[in-house]
Amino acid sequence: MTALNASGSDLCKALFHVNSVFGGNIEFKNMQSISARRVRFTLTVHDSRGPGARLSPSGRRIAAACWHVHGLFFEELFKACPNAEIRGGHDPKTGRPLLITADGGNWQDRNIGSVAEPFLYSRACGCTANWRKGGRA
Repeated sequence: MTALNASGSDLCKALFHVNSVFGGNIEFKNMQSISARRVRFTLTVHDSRGPGARLSPSGRRIAAACWHVHGLFFEELFKACPNAEIRGGHDPKTGRPLLITADGGNWQDRNIGSVAEPFLYSRACGCTANWRKGGRA
């Protein structure tokens, strides 16, 4: 993903807040400043058995951050940088690149399974049951 109108420092602040919810298990797999206000990054987990880790449609643990982590990270980034934009991936319905801003695009769910066996991205983790306990979404 690429964050526009945000700095590496802004991303680190957002990650700090996310880790207060997910027990310090979230980290950047990579983070590269392209320019002063453009940063390419990937969120991952330190421990795939810990909070915020993603599951595959078959139930295998994946060393990747789940839907809830990404959504909360974007929320925190938009608090610090209301003009920030997140670009990356493609919208499965339109095929267009995804664009997430403070005005929209965050918390959109999608099917990561198949047509025969749908599996929503929001369900691809173990934190779904505990999410409401933390006072979120």
